[in-house]
Amino acid sequence: MANSESVAAQPAFGYNGLPNGAAYEFWREEFGRQLMQIDFVPLVEGPVRRLITPVVLPQVRMAPSVGTPIEFRTMATNDELVLVMSSDSPVHVNMADRVIDLPAGAISLGDAGLKGAFCGQLREGSFKTMLFDRAALLRLCPNAEDAVGRKLDPQGQLSSLLREYYDLVVRRAHGLDALAQETVSRHLMDLAVLLIGAHRDDEEAARQRGLTAARFEALKADILARLSDGSLSLAGVARSHRISTRYVQAMFARAGTSFSEFVLEQRLLRAARLLQDTVNAVGKISEIAFLAGFNDVSYFNQAFRRRFGMTPSDMRAEAVGRR
Repeated sequence: MANSESVAAQPAFGYNGLPNGAAYEFWREEFGRQLMQIDFVPLVEGPVRRLITPVVLPQVRMAPSVGTPIEFRTMATNDELVLVMSSDSPVHVNMADRVIDLPAGAISLGDAGLKGAFCGQLREGSFKTMLFDRAALLRLCPNAEDAVGRKLDPQGQLSSLLREYYDLVVRRAHGLDALAQETVSRHLMDLAVLLIGAHRDDEEAARQRGLTAARFEALKADILARLSDGSLSLAGVARSHRISTRYVQAMFARAGTSFSEFVLEQRLLRAARLLQDTVNAVGKISEIAFLAGFNDVSYFNQAFRRRFGMTPSDMRAEAVGRR
């Protein structure tokens, strides 16, 4: 995946206003019906607020959104199967002869090819979708259409993992190169296959690829969030994710690195970013070292020079000189 220290903003499309008039009809027609191939039907009186951040990957389209209660109606103009979910709102799913009410956090499969089918986000909050080409999904999961309009993963473990990976991909997708996009897309497809259920061989193959990849990305995201914690350790990370230290080491080894190397590299990148930030400059070099998670300033200076070929002070001076 792309360097975590450089994430570009995702394009977003939204509307905030009353559900009438030229602006609303333009948004509904051009963005909803034409681009997203869905129709919007507000579920409450008053202003409509909706912000959608679409992500298009090689095998999947993602459309995370947030806003007031709304109904998403299919136009039956695209041949896709869609995973629907909300982290914080119940969802009503109506797929012709299959109707289900999902609690917040649950996931169901919809059919975008069914005319008049719809999903309703019943409270203000989020609504997330993943749309897969029907033929591609059926090749991996021939019984996928049997799962339309049903709650998937009653135990919730896979659902939780998919939601975490979904959010991570949305945050970082805009900075991915073509190879990384293809890889992430395959991981999402694998997780969808696991959720829906597949023939034994396909499901096992998906499990090996999808679960491991998603867990590894979630683990790295957790490490990045805790970089400034000088007590960050392999054992502590493994314990918080309820996996063994050996398993954590194996995941990093498959990626061609180690836990210690990954943490050191990310801390050095964070320190470099702080040193080059001349607008919100941090004071002393020692303060930057501690903010990046280094407890020993001498070790920080040595590691930094090995990595960048200059001292932290030299990098700061360079950044100031470029202003």
